[in-house]
Amino acid sequence: MTENTNETPLISRRRLMQLGGLSALGLPLLLEACGTAAAPANSSAASGASASSPASSPSSPSSAGAPASGGSAAPKAQPFPTYAAIQGGPKPDYHSSDPRITDGFDNYPANPAKFMTGAAPGTGAKMDVFIANLYPPPTPYDQNPTWKAINKQLNENVQMNMVSARDFNTRLATVMAGGNLPDTLFMIGGVGGAPGFGSGFPVQFLETQCSDLTPYLAGSAAKDYPNLAAIPTYSWRTSVAAGKLYGIPIHRYLPTFWFFANSDVWNKEVGATTVPKDAADFKKILQQLNQPKANRWAIGNYVSSVNYGLVGYAEMFGAPNNWRLDSSGKLTKNYETEEYKAAVGYLKDILSSGLMPPDVSTGKNSRDDFIAGKFVTSVEAFGQGFNDFWRRGLLQKPATHFSMITPFASTAGAKPVHYFSGGLIAVNVLKKAAPARIKEILRVMNWLAVPFGTQEDVLLSYGLSGADYTLDAKGNPNPTKVGLSQAAYVPWQYIGHHPFVWYQAGLPGYAKASFEYEQQLVKVGIDDPTIGFLSPTSSTKGVVANNTFSDGINDLLTGRRPLTDYDQLVKDWRNSAGDQIRKELQDAMAAAK
Repeated sequence: MTENTNETPLISRRRLMQLGGLSALGLPLLLEACGTAAAPANSSAASGASASSPASSPSSPSSAGAPASGGSAAPKAQPFPTYAAIQGGPKPDYHSSDPRITDGFDNYPANPAKFMTGAAPGTGAKMDVFIANLYPPPTPYDQNPTWKAINKQLNENVQMNMVSARDFNTRLATVMAGGNLPDTLFMIGGVGGAPGFGSGFPVQFLETQCSDLTPYLAGSAAKDYPNLAAIPTYSWRTSVAAGKLYGIPIHRYLPTFWFFANSDVWNKEVGATTVPKDAADFKKILQQLNQPKANRWAIGNYVSSVNYGLVGYAEMFGAPNNWRLDSSGKLTKNYETEEYKAAVGYLKDILSSGLMPPDVSTGKNSRDDFIAGKFVTSVEAFGQGFNDFWRRGLLQKPATHFSMITPFASTAGAKPVHYFSGGLIAVNVLKKAAPARIKEILRVMNWLAVPFGTQEDVLLSYGLSGADYTLDAKGNPNPTKVGLSQAAYVPWQYIGHHPFVWYQAGLPGYAKASFEYEQQLVKVGIDDPTIGFLSPTSSTKGVVANNTFSDGINDLLTGRRPLTDYDQLVKDWRNSAGDQIRKELQDAMAAAK
């Protein structure tokens, strides 16, 4: 499904930051919220397909598991499906030979064809789904003809227990402890979770209560579920625990957070083609843009309550993406590097120079303020975040437009870096069941992952023609008010979904811009080498240690503590959890060799 607004509006800013691929997730956000996708070679995200049989591609995108230059190779002999791109279908308007780049469509493909043939995937049984509600609540099932129509095509009585993001941790813990699991369980970021949203599934829980999907999906077994086999290999990395496959990923683009600008102001006052030469030049540009007397500041952040957008500055200074792995196999946390420390010092100077709004410390300056023109630049979420402020900017009077600042480094001439996500926003695991039942649920999830541009995709994304959406002159579905509630807000796309594509009805130029910006970011992207490896301490003591460190950084940035306390914050993090996390990750990586 193609979302119309930010994908995770109910997730807090702290959660948003942590879902962006910078901690355990590698999202979205998301977040798309985060948080977060690369496209398969030849079909570019399985962009659309005819009813012809899927054909195997000679290799998976990033089949070694490392989605980009600068990242380490993923563990060998992992139980991933053999990648097989969906063949045929509509030709994208924007396509790259780089399998990490997402296909783009200016308009929805004309005359969508039926894709799924043969018997319906279900047997008429009830399928209980436990899932986060990342949108406003949809029309309940008993009043929702679209939901019922989808269940009819599935021949499965899919019922969803949708839980708000703010209540998800508590409710999930209760469900896990209750001993009577639903058929599927949802988790942001992977089976290891994402700090601030969910602590993940303990390995013991996965081994004793969840289905090992390895026999059903690893290697050539995935040919029985071709739509799932079309999901890029790197998106499966956080679906593995103890050498077994447990989760089905929801694929997203690889880029996360970077600097965006109000292009109406930037182009006029700085120059449309201007790229900061280095950190000092960027500050000069910010000083040029700063007009406090006109109630306009140079920079602010949607994620301001999480270290004032430090993630963007850390990228600028070349700090590692969560962890750095050296040739000896030793891991170094980003906090421990001089690059990260320098980014903190630089951001502290930006704050003390009055380049951010005076209420920035309260967290009140938000994306709303960016859209309204209160500040000119912002560390923002790529993808769905960009979609959100692009769309809402057009509703301003006069309309406000946005663009991404070309990646640059803090030192002139140095290669910039950008942090990658894990190539997904979430996974779903299945409870232990008889093989026939597991296969049935996988068939349902495979059906839900039908390619973009098919009749089934229209039904899942937009609902029933006439009632839930109408078509514009170019054939783009325009959701009705009732359609949003009956179709768009029902989270089918978080149970099973085709590889992501750039497409937004009603936003001319969005697919092209996203496609071009993604190439800039992917070109300089660096991976988190720990993606796909679990540390039990990370999801327990590590959450507290990271939050304590983050709170300490806020104190340094705002002057409540001296910058000289930085080294002590790092030492405290190491002693409370960091060194143990490092050991567990290194042990897991060594065991996978």
